[in-house]
Amino acid sequence: MRSILLIPVFCGIAFLAQAQQPSPAGSKSADSHAAAATYACYGTVKHPDGLPVAGASVQIAELNRQTVSDDEGRFSFSGIPAGHYLLRISHLGDKAAEILLDFSAKKSVRINVTLEPQIGRLRELTVAGKSENREVADQPVKAEVINTRAVQEQPSTLVEVMNRTAGIRIRQSGGLGAPANLSINGFQGRSVKYFRDGIPMDYLGAAYDISLLPVNMLERVEVYKGVLPARLGADALGGAVNMVSKHARDKSLEASYETGSFNTHRAALNAFFRDTTTKLFAGINAFYNYSDNNYDVDVLLTDPETGKQEDDPTRVKLFHNRFRNYFGEIYAGVSGTKWADELRLGLTGFHIDRQAQFAPAMTQPFGAAFNSQYALVPTLRYKKAFFNDKLRLDQFFAVNTLHIKQVDTAAGQYDWYGRFTPSTSRRGELSVRGSLAQLNYSYYTSRSRLSYRLGDRNTLDFNMVFSGFKRVGHDPLGITFTNTGKDVLSLPARYDKRVLALGLETRFPGEKLTNDFIVKHFHYTTRATGSDYAGGAIDYDNKNSQWGAAEALKFELNRFSFLRLSGETTLRLPEQDELFGDGNMHLPNLGLKPERSMNLNLGYRLDRPGQFALELNGFYRRTKNMILQVPYNFLYTQSQNIQQVKGLGIEADVRVKLLDWLEANGNVTYQDMRLFNTGNPGTEDARLRNTPYFFANAGLEASLGKVLLKNDRLKIYWHFLFVREYYLDVVPKDKEPDGFLGLWGKAQFDAPNIIPNQSVHTAGFVYSPSGKGFSLGFQVKDIFDVPVYDNFKIQNAGRSFYVKLNYSIP
Repeated sequence: MRSILLIPVFCGIAFLAQAQQPSPAGSKSADSHAAAATYACYGTVKHPDGLPVAGASVQIAELNRQTVSDDEGRFSFSGIPAGHYLLRISHLGDKAAEILLDFSAKKSVRINVTLEPQIGRLRELTVAGKSENREVADQPVKAEVINTRAVQEQPSTLVEVMNRTAGIRIRQSGGLGAPANLSINGFQGRSVKYFRDGIPMDYLGAAYDISLLPVNMLERVEVYKGVLPARLGADALGGAVNMVSKHARDKSLEASYETGSFNTHRAALNAFFRDTTTKLFAGINAFYNYSDNNYDVDVLLTDPETGKQEDDPTRVKLFHNRFRNYFGEIYAGVSGTKWADELRLGLTGFHIDRQAQFAPAMTQPFGAAFNSQYALVPTLRYKKAFFNDKLRLDQFFAVNTLHIKQVDTAAGQYDWYGRFTPSTSRRGELSVRGSLAQLNYSYYTSRSRLSYRLGDRNTLDFNMVFSGFKRVGHDPLGITFTNTGKDVLSLPARYDKRVLALGLETRFPGEKLTNDFIVKHFHYTTRATGSDYAGGAIDYDNKNSQWGAAEALKFELNRFSFLRLSGETTLRLPEQDELFGDGNMHLPNLGLKPERSMNLNLGYRLDRPGQFALELNGFYRRTKNMILQVPYNFLYTQSQNIQQVKGLGIEADVRVKLLDWLEANGNVTYQDMRLFNTGNPGTEDARLRNTPYFFANAGLEASLGKVLLKNDRLKIYWHFLFVREYYLDVVPKDKEPDGFLGLWGKAQFDAPNIIPNQSVHTAGFVYSPSGKGFSLGFQVKDIFDVPVYDNFKIQNAGRSFYVKLNYSIP
């Protein structure tokens, strides 16, 4: 596999070497080469305060050449014939700049452009080139870009927005605040990594979870499928999610409040201010979530006299499912100075309070147990460019302690009606032993990135992420060692992880072909003492180091379409919570092995702006020791290695402009992930448990103006989601539906193990009286009130209604 991945690199090196080999002096080839000499142009676009301008359109009209500046404001052209040309740089909200270029003396021309803000009313401006979102989506490494700005006025959760995307399924074990499990092309759980502005998010615990984060907080979400770019540098198998924060130039204020069914309340605030004279800036990001989550569910009751479970489900209302969390971040710094492009100091605080209503498989109700967590997190980020922007440094540090409390002291059990039955034989309801655990998780996170431009066509990217972790705590009701009587949690558990990534991006002559080659090194160590069932001490002291490599190629067929091919052999290290558990419902498994996977991806994209867009992608996966979270003894979950998994899949995504005011979109995903080499005829070639294999989305969106007022704006939307039935546990292949690819027909086994077909409709509107500043959003979810099941067959809320108010000062 590594040899296969290296073939394009060696071909590229050979091509460059041949292209750069000098011809003999005085020969005809040398003369013709000189006559056909080409030139290059590169530079940066900035604002007067020194901040880079991302998404600026840069054009050479005479050559019909155009590009767009990247996140650092950089742009480049190559293969320019000799002559004089006019370079035009434009950006919405800024005065355009024009520069006359003379390509005759120097092989390359460097330009630094400063765009002045547009003063007065802006005229309508048509900007050619790609947006920042489009630029990310069109890179060789496959990335799905979700434009959260387009839906920030809707009362939609980030989970709902991401679930409308091809190849992505996010499953929640309950209502607002319930843990979310993201699946990308068949990979799920911790195989998918999460980032905030390129920084791994482990140090934030559950505070910045996709199930909690308002869409108002984000500029966009980048979902990487398969290969990860070197700048992220993580040990992910199936991909990653990078949540990009909103950014403003001078000042802004945005606030929203949402309320709805089940006593749900959500609020968000973003504020930013920059002083262009002193180059100081400051800002705040904050949000609040609350819900009783007391929706109706269908459960199987147990007869209190006979202890026998009833055959037919009964509808009850959840009664101990409240969730509340606060999140606040303040930051300040300086930008655009000689010694720092940006220096930012931040302080983040959060608190989460979650009641426990049911076991992971929704088989047992709880009525008193709860858990909470809080932390204060200081952060530092420093960015600086050196040597005329050839070398760029981006350094991030965070040190914090996450405090978690688990309380389970109800000496008895509850039924689904909230009635309590005391028991003298138990001290808790989640477990016989009960819990008063208090855990302290200490984190140290360092991310160092260096980017160096090698000439006009090559960029070298180095990224190192180091994560240090230690857990220590106590539980007076917890397990103790039989020989010493010590609390098992009182002994520290340590976990250190380091991921190194080195990437080389090459743009070949003509800029039709772009190549990314990435090498990674993974290393982790664990030191912990656990307990067996008898209370005996078990010491674990493990370390592991391995290599990985990836290759991504993109070939432009024309200005509207391209092909993309990538391959990877990589490693995913077990995470600390998978090894040590969470001190509550997720049990430790200190014997976990790293996952090893080989991934291949092939894609085609056709995009005609303003008309339609089509994307087709296929993938193949082969994984050893896949780590999955599975039910354990009905009440708990545990991360376990699944021996070997292979699978292939295909996804299609289409968006069509039907009318000037009406747009339609849809996507379908099929993924066939199966076990192999199990040694058991009953499980050989069986589908991966608890994993959807077919799902689809469809939607319509209408944008209308002058509905009631002269400058008002009305957006009306409808979304449809379908998920084909899948299976809670491993089932023999011959018991699956016999229809084509299992897409129709019925499974040949008992229904309790089946997560049934689901068809969910959602509709809503957003109305803005003045077209900007203030808006009102309304949404009804699950219009037809069909039962909705999710991860581990947990039932989620049915029909519900939400209203959202938005206010902004740009």
